[in-house]
Formats: sequence, structure tokens, C-alpha cells
Amino acid sequence: MTHEFKTPIATITVSSDQLLKESTFQHPEKVQRYAQIIKDESRRLKSQVDQILNIALLDSTRTKLKKNKITFHELILNVVEKVQVRTNEKACQIILALDAKQDTIVGDKDHLTNVIFNLIDNALKYSSTKPIITIRTFNKNQSLIIEIEDNGIGIPKEYQKMIFEKFYRVPTGNIHNIKGFGLGLSYVKKIVRMHGGRIELSSSLGIGTIFRIILQINDL
Repeated sequence: MTHEFKTPIATITVSSDQLLKESTFQHPEKVQRYAQIIKDESRRLKSQVDQILNIALLDSTRTKLKKNKITFHELILNVVEKVQVRTNEKACQIILALDAKQDTIVGDKDHLTNVIFNLIDNALKYSSTKPIITIRTFNKNQSLIIEIEDNGIGIPKEYQKMIFEKFYRVPTGNIHNIKGFGLGLSYVKKIVRMHGGRIELSSSLGIGTIFRIILQINDL
């Protein structure tokens, strides 16, 4: 775990040292390059800290959800807007098919926002150079179904049962150098369960993965 902190910090330090060199000032392209590295690593570090804080909070027996009525389509749109900069950088296409007629539930807006963000972020990490992410909603049996589908590398069947375990990360080899602690999906599952829902996945190697969240809407 310490490696996941030390690496971005070391990268930020080296890039900062390079920016402070007088010789770097004469090359705007180098200034931009080092500044971008610092920005990317800072964002990565923040994401990792947030994951640990979220898990630590949930592990506390004092944790309580702050439930209010939530319009889930609005929540999804807000999350998509926030990650748009990153998706543009990867030439990513996000397709929205928000077809649920009933999208209002009772839940904790902050935690559910983190759930959707984690799943989209996961889709980006494990997708190809030009990711296509599809977000769907629909209703079935007094439930709100949210699906997040990617065209990524897929998850081998033998690893799918372990994907939601804390600190577990699917081996990907050297082609896809995915960083992180393996906390995101553990957090997602825990939050969904705390809302009385469940999360499922279906995945095919080389085709992609679909995460499916089922939340009840009959307690409004």
C-alpha cells in the first residue's frame, strides 16, 4: 500500500525539481509537460486518499447514512459532468440511456455519488485507448436498475467472485498498468448494501464489463 503513496509523491517531487531549474523556463513544452505530470499525479493521489478515507469511515460502527430523496438521473449527470475532462483526455465517449420512468429514491447523495464515480472511473481505467462507456437506467419490479457498461479488457470468470473483496485487484499483466489499492469496488458494494440494494456484474474477456446496481424505490 505504501508504494501507491510513495510513487506519485516521488513523481511530483522530481517534476517540481525540474520546473524549478532555470534551464526548463526556456522550453515551454517542458514546463507544460512537468505541470501536467504534477496535475495527473496529484489527482491520482487524491483519489487514493479518498478511497481509504471512505473505507475507514464505513468500517466505523458510528457510520450512518444521511438519507434524503434523490433524483438519480440528476446525480448521474452531475457525475458525468465532473469526469468529462478526463474522458476528453482519453477521447472517451459516454452514452446515456436514462430510460427509467421512476428515478427518485431515498438515499445518501454523497455516498451514491461516490458509487457512480467509482464505477465510471473503473470503466475508464480498464477500457481501451478509446473507451465507450454506456450508462443505462430502467425500472423493473419496483426497482431502479443502473447499468454501467464499458468496452474494456473484461474480467476473467475465475476472478469475478473476488472483485468486490477489499484490497483485491484483478491481475492484468504488464499491458494495462492499473494503479490503486483495490478499494473502490469494495466500497461500492458496501454502500449499495447499506441502501438495501445489490450489485451484479457480467463480463467477457476482450469485450467489456457491465456493473448492474439494483435499488428499491418502494420506500418513498
